[in-house]
Amino acid sequence: MMKNFKTPSFIGDIDAEITVSQKNDRSVCYCEKTHRVTDEKYILNISADKKINIECSGEKSLCYALIDVKNRIDSETLSEGKYICSPSFKVRGYIEGFYGTPWSHEKRKSVMLLMAKNRMNTVYYAPKDDDYHRELWRDLYPEQDIAKLKELVDLAKSCYMDFYWCIAPGLSMEYSSQAEFETLIRKTKQLYSIGVRRFGLLLDDIDEELAFERDKELYGETVNAHIDLIERYREELLKIDEQIRLTVCPTLYNGKGNEYYISKLGQNISPQISLFWTGKDICSRELLSADAIRFIEGTNHKPLYWDNYPVNDMAMFNEMHIAPIINRDADLWKYSEGIISNCMEYAECSKIPLITFSDYLWDSENYNPDASWRNAIAQVVGKEDADKFIVFADHLFVSCLKDHSSKIMKKHFGKVTELLEKGESEKAIALAEEYIAKMKETSDYLRKDLPICNELRRWSEKFFVACEIFESLIKTLKNKTDENVKELYGDIDKFDSMPVKLSDEMNMKLFLGIMFGI
Repeated sequence: MMKNFKTPSFIGDIDAEITVSQKNDRSVCYCEKTHRVTDEKYILNISADKKINIECSGEKSLCYALIDVKNRIDSETLSEGKYICSPSFKVRGYIEGFYGTPWSHEKRKSVMLLMAKNRMNTVYYAPKDDDYHRELWRDLYPEQDIAKLKELVDLAKSCYMDFYWCIAPGLSMEYSSQAEFETLIRKTKQLYSIGVRRFGLLLDDIDEELAFERDKELYGETVNAHIDLIERYREELLKIDEQIRLTVCPTLYNGKGNEYYISKLGQNISPQISLFWTGKDICSRELLSADAIRFIEGTNHKPLYWDNYPVNDMAMFNEMHIAPIINRDADLWKYSEGIISNCMEYAECSKIPLITFSDYLWDSENYNPDASWRNAIAQVVGKEDADKFIVFADHLFVSCLKDHSSKIMKKHFGKVTELLEKGESEKAIALAEEYIAKMKETSDYLRKDLPICNELRRWSEKFFVACEIFESLIKTLKNKTDENVKELYGDIDKFDSMPVKLSDEMNMKLFLGIMFGI
């Protein structure tokens, strides 16, 4: 029996009688489905009187079991039985890897704690606009900054998460220079000194051609320079500590997976190195097992997916990606190391899709996007405000995933249209007013001074205009005068002039024309 175990503080109090049996055998150390030895498997034995015995191999699996118990109690689904639990994907995590204002220190801690609570096990630190990560990669972190990074490293350890610190020297590094390489190692050792044991070498978003004449003479082409750099870096890391792990992001990080650069790179670097891949596209609508198999054949590596969702930087800055993850094959865990979700600059908003990633990565075969999404919203905004928030979030299914947006609104107004076609205008107007009342409640919530509401301000302003449109619609349905129609279309023009996307399919003129013939 494991005595004096403590529930990690980020889980919260658990109101249950729990005993723990620590074992070191197949029952808790081996996942039969994935054929993988793991420290994340556990067994819950729940008796008829709701007493719980947890079988596990150690602290990490115990932590996951306690999270499970807490969730079952909170959702009132704790029931008698024996439950054998382990994750589908080995690597389940997220990366702060976007262009834009990096998260604050407190935001980083907040996201990490919530993702740990949802059983993610990996976090990558790689904000493009952290100067010491990319532009000033040669410079050591100042004392204040390195202290904050150490706090993140320590927090990750307490949450049973692997913390990867990444460096991106490719914009300016002379690969043939020994002095440059020694500078890279010096910077790496600074991070090792604060407890980092996982590193990322990012060579993405750089010039595909070698910039220095000495590099051209020595390597001929970029892929050869990258192979040499990666292998030398790994050798030095192993000299520092044989337990260090390395992930590499290649310059070609999307496509079929059998292109020249990625094939040659993959086949000439150690199989122990993890290799980032975004899929067929930079922002891939789908991740398919068949494509992963082709990547394995081309590179001799399972892909570690850098999934560019929910990130909304660059050309996507007018989109808010808050929908659940979809279109990832249920058996993708067989052909990949795992998935790392690239977040948005908006940390609070990122939490919602990240939780859906967590659910998919833990149990991909039984993943339900809609249920996961609703649960995520309840976690982030609170159960008491979840229904109000969903009325707004329904219009933010706008991304590379190409999910249908405004589904709740369309379903509701579809019923309104049916009533109008039957000549039951009073019932139709009453049903339309019911939806508008919900929009007003949602508007009141969105005006609050809350972190997530503040992040959503540009999109909520457009939602407020949508409320005005539907109020004008009711006036027009009740009394279709030229003045009321003109007012309605004036509101629509205001809506259309706002650059942020509030549903690709919320073309108001088209919507009202089809629905109501206005």
